Amino acid sequence: MDFQGAVLLQRKQPQGWSPSQAVRRRGLALVSQDRLEVKLGSEALVRCSSQGRRLWTVESGGPFPVSRGCGAETVLRQALRTEELPGGGNPRIPYLISPRATSWRGTPVLLRWNPVQGVRGYQVWLLRQRDQRLLWGVQVENTNSTLLPAGVSLIPGEHYRVVVEADDGSSSVLDSGAERQSFRLATAAELSALERQRSRMPRAGLDPEAVALLEADLLSQYDLLDEAIATLERHLSREGPRLGVLLELGHLYGRIGLNKRSVERFREAASLASAGDIQEALAEAQAGALAASQRWRRSGP
Repeated sequence: MDFQGAVLLQRKQPQGWSPSQAVRRRGLALVSQDRLEVKLGSEALVRCSSQGRRLWTVESGGPFPVSRGCGAETVLRQALRTEELPGGGNPRIPYLISPRATSWRGTPVLLRWNPVQGVRGYQVWLLRQRDQRLLWGVQVENTNSTLLPAGVSLIPGEHYRVVVEADDGSSSVLDSGAERQSFRLATAAELSALERQRSRMPRAGLDPEAVALLEADLLSQYDLLDEAIATLERHLSREGPRLGVLLELGHLYGRIGLNKRSVERFREAASLASAGDIQEALAEAQAGALAASQRWRRSGP
């Protein structure tokens, strides 16, 4: 959702609807029975459907159920969260940072991992996930990143796994859930569909935060999670802390199993929500931080 001015929201409850509350942040997750009321001179725009192909400009008046403009889907796209992965928090191992449990668009592919204190050198391997066939390897020193060379041919749709071993013997395979951290190149059909949807995205008149959230959500639909995260992180670096962006980053980092980073973003969101007395966002941030902390503890110290 994006909004300007006075927009009220009534949440669907088992016994009816909650009292109307002013919408105070972008990127809210909605269900089809929630109600929106747009005051005169105000505006609201809602992203509809699990395929994200509809945008509903809510007319003034109401309250109107979300189903009026978006149909009767039970939950809109941003409320759907895939299973979060464990891992991503043990500083003693070179756990993978990118690409991690994501699709990737084009080349080059930048491999990044957690730098282990006191370690100088790393061995990096690329394996084909389905049969663990070794496709490429390199030894690097004094860095925690490297590019896959252009000569390494990747097949769109095929899953690949990156393994990093530090010269102290620690390895990325010791990260919780490491076996589920493969990446794949997006197919031509997926990229074509992505561009068709992007061409229909409205931008004029939208707040920059809403544009960033829409873009990240669209990328997430195609599992381009690394790119979605990068989009939102760039927005934060330009615009400063934004509650909706921080919450979405918390969820995205959880989806790829970078739980230390997920906790950090959720805690930043909780601080903003508390300062602004935005109770619903505060509850979401606190719950997200707690769940990510539990997944982080499973990955080691």
